[in-house]
Amino acid sequence: MKFPLLSILLGFSLLSPLAAQPVTNDFLRGEYGVLNVGVAKNLTREYCRGPLYKEEIQYVAGKARDYLDFRLQNPVDGKPAIVFDIDETLLSNFSYMDEMDFAYQTTQWNAWIDKGLAPPLEAVRDLYRYARGKGVAVLLISQRTQMQRVQTENNLRQAGYEDWTELVLKEAGSKQTAATFKSENRKRLAQAGYNILVNIGDQDSDLQGGYAESIFKLPNPMYWVP
Repeated sequence: MKFPLLSILLGFSLLSPLAAQPVTNDFLRGEYGVLNVGVAKNLTREYCRGPLYKEEIQYVAGKARDYLDFRLQNPVDGKPAIVFDIDETLLSNFSYMDEMDFAYQTTQWNAWIDKGLAPPLEAVRDLYRYARGKGVAVLLISQRTQMQRVQTENNLRQAGYEDWTELVLKEAGSKQTAATFKSENRKRLAQAGYNILVNIGDQDSDLQGGYAESIFKLPNPMYWVP
């Protein structure tokens, strides 16, 4: 499960020339130099609704596609594969986070998943479809729980995602960190014969732990998963 970062770090860095610049205006900061939470939330809304968020997603997804295309020009040992996270990678939960004022509540989050209304991040969907068209196995690894499998599959299909090879979800009540859960499953898939050429997600914990040739991090100013 993902948790909100109330003190949004707007000076985050990306592998992108379009990365957002740190806020330096003195009037945005309080007496102790800490960005006011209300201001941070409004700046996050502005960023996510504006063109920069979409452009940065397009940039990262494009770099992942370039690497995949380059890599497939040469022989691949094992079954070529790509790993995607789901939330803020394949699907956007911004409308929910906006409505909840970037707070996390288990009951409301589960109700949102049950609705299956999260729209796709289109540039990542293009990458997904490109990989499928090249015969690359699509592996989805998410901290959503097994109890949410049907709702998640329905949402993915409604958003235009089809024909994934495997959807890995967490057992309800599991205490594993995101990084451990995801890296252990990449290891399992690698041992099953998949060669993970690309791993793409919105959190450092989506990408840590190896078992992928390359990693690509999408922007997410809304919350942080340790």
